[in-house]
Amino acid sequence: LPIKTLETVGTGAYAAVEKVDICGRLYARKSILLPRYNRKRARETLQNEVAIIRKLEHPHIVRVLCTYEESSRFAIVLEPLATCDLEVYLHRTSKPECAERKSITEKWLECLSGTLSFIHAKGVRHKDIKTRNILVKDGDVLFADFGSSHMFHDEDNSITEGPAYGHTLMYCSPEVVEWQKRGRAADVFSLGCVFTELLT
Repeated sequence: LPIKTLETVGTGAYAAVEKVDICGRLYARKSILLPRYNRKRARETLQNEVAIIRKLEHPHIVRVLCTYEESSRFAIVLEPLATCDLEVYLHRTSKPECAERKSITEKWLECLSGTLSFIHAKGVRHKDIKTRNILVKDGDVLFADFGSSHMFHDEDNSITEGPAYGHTLMYCSPEVVEWQKRGRAADVFSLGCVFTELLT
């Protein structure tokens, strides 16, 4: 596919998100730098993220258009191209009494809780729910960034334990912070933290 890079919309330590044009339509491309060592493991982690997103076909979850590898980077082309993430949106609207924010908060609370229920019913724990990983597009919200997610087949298999790295502490449940056994309830706790930000 002919891909035209338009601009960078976000950057991290090892990845960048860019606005791209493909055949006249706009998409988001997540471009991840593959490490020189353990490249196979990094590639498997990214392929797992893609498999999870494709499993979760839902109007409030991002969709994968395609993936490809180029030089030392792995690229995931996603849709829709969001206006911003929820963290940026909350900063822009600043106060919960803002008319725009007040009118859609109830809708978003219902939407996000329903979508998380769908994710869990499909045998997936997100494991990194926070405002930065929720996108805003045309008055709707979408879950994104399933790079830390865990697929499970039954209740016992949904539990993980041991060290938890790379999470944002202010959204972590106590059992995650203390490296104890945790399951789907940890996602619910994180979403509750997001709701607190929406309502305050």
